[in-house]
Amino acid sequence: MGWTDALLTGIKEIDEQHKVMFDVIAQLEQAVSAEDKWSAVHFALVELTSYVNIHFAVEEALLRLHDYPELNAHIASHRAFSAALADIKKHSIREDVSDAMTTLVKTWLAQHIGKEDIAYVPHLRNAPLARSAG
Repeated sequence: MGWTDALLTGIKEIDEQHKVMFDVIAQLEQAVSAEDKWSAVHFALVELTSYVNIHFAVEEALLRLHDYPELNAHIASHRAFSAALADIKKHSIREDVSDAMTTLVKTWLAQHIGKEDIAYVPHLRNAPLARSAG
Protein backbone atom coordinates (compact mmCIF):
# COMPACT_ATOMS: atom_id res chain seq x y z
CA MET A 1 0.00 0.00 0.00
CA GLY A 2 1.33 3.41 -0.93
CA TRP A 3 0.26 6.97 -0.36
CA THR A 4 -3.35 7.82 -1.12
CA ASP A 5 -5.34 10.98 -0.50
CA ALA A 6 -7.45 8.95 1.94
CA LEU A 7 -4.51 9.36 4.34
CA LEU A 8 -4.65 13.17 4.28
CA THR A 9 -5.11 14.74 7.70
CA GLY A 10 -5.67 18.22 6.35
CA ILE A 11 -2.70 19.45 8.40
CA LYS A 12 -0.24 20.56 5.74
CA GLU A 13 3.04 19.92 7.58
CA ILE A 14 1.94 16.49 8.81
CA ASP A 15 0.63 15.51 5.38
CA GLU A 16 3.89 16.58 3.73
CA GLN A 17 5.92 14.58 6.24
CA HIS A 18 3.72 11.52 5.71
CA LYS A 19 4.25 11.81 1.95
CA VAL A 20 8.02 12.00 2.45
CA MET A 21 7.90 8.81 4.53
CA PHE A 22 6.10 7.04 1.70
CA ASP A 23 8.77 8.37 -0.70
CA VAL A 24 11.46 6.89 1.54
CA ILE A 25 9.55 3.60 1.54
CA ALA A 26 9.60 3.70 -2.27
CA GLN A 27 13.38 4.16 -2.02
CA LEU A 28 13.50 1.11 0.23
CA GLU A 29 11.59 -0.89 -2.35
CA GLN A 30 14.04 0.24 -5.05
CA ALA A 31 16.95 -0.65 -2.77
CA VAL A 32 15.62 -4.19 -2.51
CA SER A 33 16.19 -4.64 -6.24
CA ALA A 34 19.58 -2.87 -6.29
CA GLU A 35 22.74 -4.75 -7.26
CA ASP A 36 24.34 -4.00 -3.89
CA LYS A 37 21.12 -4.86 -2.05
CA TRP A 38 22.52 -5.13 1.47
CA SER A 39 24.07 -1.69 1.70
CA ALA A 40 21.24 -0.04 -0.24
CA VAL A 41 18.63 -1.50 2.11
CA HIS A 42 20.68 -0.69 5.19
CA PHE A 43 21.23 2.96 4.20
CA ALA A 44 17.59 3.37 3.20
CA LEU A 45 16.64 2.02 6.65
CA VAL A 46 18.99 4.53 8.28
CA GLU A 47 17.34 7.35 6.31
CA LEU A 48 13.84 6.13 7.17
CA THR A 49 14.70 5.80 10.86
CA SER A 50 16.08 9.32 10.95
CA TYR A 51 13.07 10.83 9.18
CA VAL A 52 10.57 8.85 11.28
CA ASN A 53 12.21 10.15 14.47
CA ILE A 54 11.91 13.74 13.24
CA HIS A 55 8.30 13.26 12.18
CA PHE A 56 7.30 11.63 15.46
CA ALA A 57 8.87 14.50 17.42
CA VAL A 58 6.99 17.10 15.35
CA GLU A 59 3.69 15.25 15.60
CA GLU A 60 4.02 14.62 19.33
CA ALA A 61 4.87 18.29 19.96
CA LEU A 62 1.79 19.35 18.00
CA LEU A 63 -0.40 16.97 20.00
CA ARG A 64 1.14 18.17 23.26
CA LEU A 65 0.51 21.80 22.31
CA HIS A 66 -3.16 20.98 21.80
CA ASP A 67 -3.47 18.84 24.94
CA TYR A 68 -4.51 15.76 22.96
CA PRO A 69 -6.13 13.37 25.47
CA GLU A 70 -4.74 10.25 23.74
CA LEU A 71 -1.18 11.59 23.61
CA ASN A 72 0.36 8.85 25.74
CA ALA A 73 -1.19 6.09 23.64
CA HIS A 74 -0.07 7.85 20.46
CA ILE A 75 3.49 8.14 21.78
CA ALA A 76 3.43 4.46 22.79
CA SER A 77 2.44 3.53 19.24
CA HIS A 78 5.33 5.60 17.87
CA ARG A 79 7.78 4.00 20.30
CA ALA A 80 6.62 0.47 19.42
CA PHE A 81 7.14 1.17 15.72
CA SER A 82 10.54 2.75 16.35
CA ALA A 83 11.58 -0.34 18.33
CA ALA A 84 10.41 -2.67 15.54
CA LEU A 85 12.27 -0.57 12.98
CA ALA A 86 15.44 -0.62 15.12
CA ASP A 87 15.17 -4.40 15.39
CA ILE A 88 14.86 -4.77 11.61
CA LYS A 89 17.80 -2.42 11.11
CA LYS A 90 19.87 -4.49 13.55
CA HIS A 91 19.03 -7.70 11.66
CA SER A 92 19.71 -6.06 8.29
CA ILE A 93 23.40 -6.21 9.06
CA ARG A 94 23.37 -10.02 8.97
CA GLU A 95 20.40 -11.09 6.87
CA ASP A 96 18.04 -10.09 4.09
CA VAL A 97 15.17 -8.31 5.80
CA SER A 98 13.85 -6.58 2.71
CA ASP A 99 10.49 -8.32 2.38
CA ALA A 100 9.66 -8.24 6.10
CA MET A 101 10.83 -4.65 6.32
CA THR A 102 8.82 -3.23 3.44
CA THR A 103 5.71 -5.12 4.50
CA LEU A 104 5.96 -3.96 8.13
CA VAL A 105 6.75 -0.36 7.28
CA LYS A 106 4.09 0.11 4.60
CA THR A 107 1.39 -1.72 6.57
CA TRP A 108 2.09 0.01 9.88
CA LEU A 109 2.40 3.46 8.37
CA ALA A 110 -0.84 3.25 6.38
CA GLN A 111 -2.75 1.84 9.36
CA HIS A 112 -1.27 4.34 11.80
CA ILE A 113 -2.01 7.35 9.61
CA GLY A 114 -5.41 6.02 8.50
CA LYS A 115 -6.62 5.36 12.05
CA GLU A 116 -4.54 6.94 14.81
CA ASP A 117 -3.46 10.13 13.04
CA ILE A 118 -6.84 10.75 11.46
CA ALA A 119 -8.36 10.33 14.95
CA TYR A 120 -6.54 13.39 16.33
CA VAL A 121 -7.63 15.73 13.54
CA PRO A 122 -11.02 16.74 15.03
CA HIS A 123 -9.35 17.47 18.37
CA LEU A 124 -6.68 19.66 16.75
CA ARG A 125 -9.28 21.57 14.77
CA ASN A 126 -11.34 22.35 17.89
CA ALA A 127 -8.87 22.52 20.77
CA PRO A 128 -7.12 25.72 21.79
CA LEU A 129 -3.39 25.63 22.36
CA ALA A 130 -2.51 24.28 25.79
CA ARG A 131 -1.43 26.91 28.28
CA SER A 132 2.06 26.74 29.67
CA ALA A 133 2.29 25.52 33.28
CA GLY A 134 4.87 28.21 34.07
